[in-house]
Amino acid sequence: MYHLANKIISRLTFPRQYSSAQLIMETRNIRKHINRLLLDPNNYRFIDHPSYVEVSPAKVADTTIQLRTAGFLRGKNNENIEDLINSFKTNGILRQDPIQVKKVNDDFYVVIEGNRRVATLKYLYERAKNHEDVGVLTENDFKSIDLIEIEEEDKQQELIAMGLNHIGGKKKWSPLNQSKLIQDLLTTCGMSKEEVYNSLGITKQLLNKSLRTLSLIEAYQKSDFGDQFETTKYSIFEEIVKSTAIKEWLGWDDNRMECRNTINQERIFSWISKAEVDDDSDESHNVELPIITKSIEIRELAKFISDPKAIATMEEARSVTKGLIDSEALGGSRIHNAIKNIRSEVDAALKFSEFITPEDQRNFEKLQNKLKMLLSDPASGMRLSSSSEIKPLTTDKASHFSYADIVNYRRIKNIKLNNLKRLNLFVGPNNSGKTSILECFYLMTRLNDIAAFLEAEQLRSKSEELDPEVIVKNIPSRIHTSGIFNELPTKLIISKENTEENIDRTAYLTTLHAYATYGEKEWKAHTNIYQNSDPQIFYTSAAHLCKACFTSPYLHNQKTVHRAHHYVVQHKLIKRIIDFLKAEVDPTIENIEQTTPSGNSRFIVTSSIHKSGIDITKYGEGLQRIFEIALLLAYCNNGVLCIDEIDSGIHNKLLKKFTAFVLELAQAFNVQVFISTHSKECVDAFAALDSDELMAYKMKFKEDHSLDFRFIGGKRLNDLVEEMDIDIR
Repeated sequence: MYHLANKIISRLTFPRQYSSAQLIMETRNIRKHINRLLLDPNNYRFIDHPSYVEVSPAKVADTTIQLRTAGFLRGKNNENIEDLINSFKTNGILRQDPIQVKKVNDDFYVVIEGNRRVATLKYLYERAKNHEDVGVLTENDFKSIDLIEIEEEDKQQELIAMGLNHIGGKKKWSPLNQSKLIQDLLTTCGMSKEEVYNSLGITKQLLNKSLRTLSLIEAYQKSDFGDQFETTKYSIFEEIVKSTAIKEWLGWDDNRMECRNTINQERIFSWISKAEVDDDSDESHNVELPIITKSIEIRELAKFISDPKAIATMEEARSVTKGLIDSEALGGSRIHNAIKNIRSEVDAALKFSEFITPEDQRNFEKLQNKLKMLLSDPASGMRLSSSSEIKPLTTDKASHFSYADIVNYRRIKNIKLNNLKRLNLFVGPNNSGKTSILECFYLMTRLNDIAAFLEAEQLRSKSEELDPEVIVKNIPSRIHTSGIFNELPTKLIISKENTEENIDRTAYLTTLHAYATYGEKEWKAHTNIYQNSDPQIFYTSAAHLCKACFTSPYLHNQKTVHRAHHYVVQHKLIKRIIDFLKAEVDPTIENIEQTTPSGNSRFIVTSSIHKSGIDITKYGEGLQRIFEIALLLAYCNNGVLCIDEIDSGIHNKLLKKFTAFVLELAQAFNVQVFISTHSKECVDAFAALDSDELMAYKMKFKEDHSLDFRFIGGKRLNDLVEEMDIDIR
């Protein structure tokens, strides 16, 4: 049997501040029954347990306390001691690492080192008493356990002994528990840092990192977010104090172990915490999830922590990734890395140029076109367009379109639409221009965003990919439309023509030019379209009038719908939609969530009558259509939504309640809606709204191919429908 002093001295095999005499504690070897041993309820391994509370010495022997401590040590279904159970049953109690105890009174001893082993033996002893299998263990193993009693209490030596096993040794505690023990050696025992790291056999770097992390955690626990601290957050705090850039941003003082910039400290605490947000719409409190939930996100944050614009983007989008993407520092770094990689790969291609195939040649031509864009004159300001980067000009309350003049769009010529309202219903038979008018309003909101125009053409052609030849064939030679939006004039002209610029004419098809104005500002864009090549779009600047979407039962733009769902969930608006579906469509619906199995986003419906979620496509077309339109109405707040064939798939009996819901959401989110239908039942449902915010237009092409239309206000439409059963289709 090893003496504790010999055990400690054997572990300290390199120079230390302490002499061997200083490390020796008064001990003696004893043997006791397992029932005489008490588990230590204040063991350091419990500090991070959510149910841990400090226990006074007088209550250590309490039966409830001992049962709770045993539960902590054993874990659920004995998962924390399974290895020891198997070892004891197979090998018996090994003597090379004695259990250390301290006398509590004449009857009991509390375990200082070896709590997990004692908890395991107590469990096996109960099994033995019930005549269950305990392997090679015998009754004597439980009645006479070899122990080392610490006779002279020395807190410092006890902590060092535990630290050798659980910080520098193989049986490590969690980082939080390790840090707490180190801190207690410094504060409770009055040891110096050098004495601590020498005694525990750890590095100075580990000790200082532990102390910095613990100090930041203690500051967090004193903040307004302190009740949210969990052990799983330790790695986040550890990553913060490891980052030079973030420490500088916080004004971190290594000597005082604190942040001098308390404003930034509170700010970073808010990023790693849930935030309570007031929702004025229902006078309730909602909770936003933390922006940062993983330590790796701290490393990404460090790359742009000094960029206020990127930080603002991160806070607005509640996404570290969005902030990183918006960071100018990262953008410059990525350009330099891209140039370096391009240079390297081009050199490699030149060495093996004899292996180039015709397909390779075509791919090189596509790359050449992209490189030409990068070589464009910087003074011109022309650059590649990306619709996701374009911001709406109108984000606050807007009065939307009050007038539109469609000079030329497909078959529609010189049509002036007055008296536009919040809900604008275009009614008529098939091929009467209803969808074209909706497209006109949608494209006007996109201004010079040619990418949005090409995407609309792609959806119209029902093609999964953009086919340049089909697009060029279907695009009119000139589109010209204008209107009044939010009390300012706006205009859009898109023309198709061959360019006179000196460009590569190989596989060239045509050039699209977009010219848009709003108020006194103007925007331009153009794209050269090539066969078998993605269009490359250039603009000096780009803008959208407002948020806008186009939805049709025949055009499936699932990316927009999934983006809308994310927005609605993020802004706590989903309950309103689910409540309507429960009340009017299916009372068993509990929620509709977005999942990404195999990387494909799907909507899953949870129902009170099904054990597992059901893909929304298993439900009727009506439910899917209502869900999509409701999502887009919330998503297009302060903007425009165009709904083609709104009644498609929706049962006639539900139309009145659904149209009322459409008006309700349009009012709540300040959305102007343009709607097409050829259903009399749908017209009747909208007429029943009896609202001044509705305008209906009857569309019909005459024999000379000109478009004839008439309009009638919502209240008058309701009167006529009720009195004369009028059909404006």
